Amino acid sequence: MPSAARRRRRLRVARKPPSRRKLGKGGDVRRPARRPVPDAQNTESGPVRTCVGCGSRRPQMELTRFAVGAGGAIEVDRKRRLPGRGAYLCGAGCLTAALKRKAFGRAFRGKAGQVDPSQLGQAWEPGVGERRGAGGSGC
Repeated sequence: MPSAARRRRRLRVARKPPSRRKLGKGGDVRRPARRPVPDAQNTESGPVRTCVGCGSRRPQMELTRFAVGAGGAIEVDRKRRLPGRGAYLCGAGCLTAALKRKAFGRAFRGKAGQVDPSQLGQAWEPGVGERRGAGGSGC
């Protein structure tokens, strides 16, 4: 059985407030790491989206949007007006990667039906797109 003096000493040590300063080598105060400041050329105005095929982050206007249409079929959303969740791709190469990884099922949280690769592949054929710069570059 510990004596009363030992118990009081133990309680005093336990109640001691933690130190506010964290000292590093040489007595310097450690500061939290700062996030790197983005370069002026890397900051794009507008939303940034992730390609479901390769995972690269790009401005939304550079990617092609796909959405679930009527009956659960995946459609190319050129005007970006279809309701619901959207999945974005950079190019035709990313389409094959997304199909291989079954990324459309995850992106649409299981709401998409069967994926027809031939129909989705038509999004990058010449003359089909309304905007020439959207999604044709690939990764």
